[in-house]
Amino acid sequence: MFKQMICKNLPTAMCHSSCLAALPNGSLLCVWFGGSREGAADTEIYYSVGKPFYFENKTGRQGHSGSHTHDGQPEGMLTASCQWSDPACITNTPEACWNPVLLIQHEHVLLFFKTGNKIADWKTMVMLSRTDPVYWGHPRPLVPGDANGGRGPVRTKPIILPSGRICAGGSIERGDWLSFCDYSDNYGITWNRTALMGLNLLNLPQEDEAALKAEEQGEPAPLPPVSSQSLNGRGVIQPVLWQDKGRLHMYMRSTEGYIYSSISDDEGKHWTEPQLTELYNNNSGFDLIRTPGGRLFMACNPVKGNWGPRTPLALFMGKEDGSRWEMFLRLEKEKGEFSYPSLTYTFNGLWISYTYNRKNIAIAFLPWREIAQCRKFRISEAVKQS
Repeated sequence: MFKQMICKNLPTAMCHSSCLAALPNGSLLCVWFGGSREGAADTEIYYSVGKPFYFENKTGRQGHSGSHTHDGQPEGMLTASCQWSDPACITNTPEACWNPVLLIQHEHVLLFFKTGNKIADWKTMVMLSRTDPVYWGHPRPLVPGDANGGRGPVRTKPIILPSGRICAGGSIERGDWLSFCDYSDNYGITWNRTALMGLNLLNLPQEDEAALKAEEQGEPAPLPPVSSQSLNGRGVIQPVLWQDKGRLHMYMRSTEGYIYSSISDDEGKHWTEPQLTELYNNNSGFDLIRTPGGRLFMACNPVKGNWGPRTPLALFMGKEDGSRWEMFLRLEKEKGEFSYPSLTYTFNGLWISYTYNRKNIAIAFLPWREIAQCRKFRISEAVKQS
């Protein structure tokens, strides 16, 4: 596995919430927000373009440019390095910027992001660039006149269905946390929002298990450095969408210690009530993609409990219908914050960006062969233990 930091010299004291996408020319595009702190009016959207270089590891231990792979990696294993442009700020807004999201569509890149010092009053803006992103158009409201807490994608990339419909996972945070799907049938020009989805909070336990455990041990409940506006909300937000055999699936971040799911049989217009899954969620963002071979990959913090620790950061593989997930690799396992992963893929392998202690954006690359070997290792270990 190859890992690096995007920024040699970070232009801001804090950075968070990256989104990573592969461009048609083989380059990578990464965006994030940065400023003095999360929610501060000085936060803006930054971007960097990466040019990957793929090569065979000749030593079995270390690639060039100081990029380290797993010890004992077989000689000849494909690895990578990536040269990133200096971070550039592409917004200049009077209020805080949040959660940039990318969508590659034909010869253009759409960049969605939220603005507003109050999360409850977010507005969604969109910018346009060519897929060789040097010049960006001026931001415009995604839905003119909207003041309902933000439209379109809230944290993860939209998906384009075979019919051409664009579906994006959205959410609002006004007391109860509620999710929805926004969809467009005209290349993102206009959008339609579905009914809001939430949890039946009256039937859910009120105790925060992580906080209670910390209290019993005489320790303060661990909390990431999030905006204080987020701490009192409860429900589901930041949906991730994926499709299987015509059905559209939604996984949602929650305050209840687990990921929740919903299903649509009509390309995102109507959704089932959110259901509890067996996947742990620490009330932090995660990402999921389907690769061309059909496999699902998910990056997340597999930690139970509301505002649980944002470490470790792990990579899971799932069956095509999402019925079974197996963790086969920990990307990070030290103390700290390794959060808000974003996944994309190229012909050579899987790329992941994520927040690294709010001080930088980290990038990891796993070639397909290494993913297969990691998975085989996990399976063989499970067989031995059984």
